[in-house]
Amino acid sequence: MKNEKLLAILLLIIFSAGIESCKHKSKESTWSDVQKTKWKTECQQLLIKREVSKKDAIDFCDCMLKKTSEKYTPAEVIKISTEEERKLWQECDYQW
Repeated sequence: MKNEKLLAILLLIIFSAGIESCKHKSKESTWSDVQKTKWKTECQQLLIKREVSKKDAIDFCDCMLKKTSEKYTPAEVIKISTEEERKLWQECDYQW
């Protein structure tokens, strides 16, 4: 019984540490609400100008923001290559 409690506590600690390390891998916390809103607005405007429906533009830009903010800080996103940007587009898997 004592070993089972110890094992349960150990698993809980390991599981909790795993969750925390996953949180730190994402760079989403480096984005302010203002930056997120500006990014999504500009993304949507660009797509709507290219005759993408508003609903598709919103869905796509939400996905792009999620993927982008997980991998890059706002300062880093300015410097990403065209190739990396294409990879992000593919991860959202939208085709018009």
